[in-house]
Amino acid sequence: MSDENVVLAVAVAVLIAAMLLLGQFAYWSLTARQEENQQELARRIGSVSDKVMAPLIRFGAASANGGFAGHLDETLRSAGSPYPIEILYRNMLISGLVGVGFLLFAWKGPAAVIGVGAAYLPVLVLARQADARLARLTEQLPDGLDLLARSLQAGHGVGESLRLVAEEMAEPLASEFGRVFEEQNLGRDTRECFQNLCRRNPRSFDLRIFVSSVLLQRDTGGNLVEILQGIANTIRERFVFQGKVGALTSEARFTAYILGGLPFAIGTMIYFMSPGYIDPLFSDPLGKLLVFGGAIWFVSGIVFMRELAKVEI
Repeated sequence: MSDENVVLAVAVAVLIAAMLLLGQFAYWSLTARQEENQQELARRIGSVSDKVMAPLIRFGAASANGGFAGHLDETLRSAGSPYPIEILYRNMLISGLVGVGFLLFAWKGPAAVIGVGAAYLPVLVLARQADARLARLTEQLPDGLDLLARSLQAGHGVGESLRLVAEEMAEPLASEFGRVFEEQNLGRDTRECFQNLCRRNPRSFDLRIFVSSVLLQRDTGGNLVEILQGIANTIRERFVFQGKVGALTSEARFTAYILGGLPFAIGTMIYFMSPGYIDPLFSDPLGKLLVFGGAIWFVSGIVFMRELAKVEI
């Protein structure tokens, strides 16, 4: 059997498997949506526990306890759970199949990196959505806490103050506080309502501080208004410090951008000015190996430098 027939047979097998898997994922997505609607209805009437609500991933009992499945679960929650986990797996499958197809029909040097990383692209997109949502939530939290403190100072209860924040603030803080108010208004325990708020936003450190302060004040007493105002001022001061750090490191970051883009700019110029000079990098096996190794070291250097540049506040 010739190489072309082997490639064709593999492509047909991959296509059949993809169709079967996509059908299975469509069924999983439909059942997951139905289960989500049922759980939402049960949550509204207060007849569902957190243990039933907690796992978003239904592929194994230990999925929400750690590992890659736990990472996907946390990322999906941080992004506001825009769709069921089965949709994420379907997107990863489609992206991975596109990468495999690229490998089969366009095997050129760095294509291996594209084929391996293609399945992870939907997770990267979801992670960016989660980071953007977390940034908006953290940015809105000081104003929301101030509004909550002023409402308490005016004589309203915690539940009515949460409703006011849900009505006056923008998303995503409005929906999060509104859900706490809704659960509390339907008779759920206050501690449970605020703990659910942290479970829905596992990456928000400021939200955990707020919930811990409210629950501690509820158990031991104290001036909740002063506590909320203190948390809001601390978050604002951290924003100011982050701005100062960004201003002081702007020159170094701009230099890093220039140095990082320089190889690509020079390579593109050489390719258009003298294509034959750079062709061995993509046609010769040793050239492909050099490009592949250089790409790995380049990405590793970017990740390493980003970790070094992080400032814990």
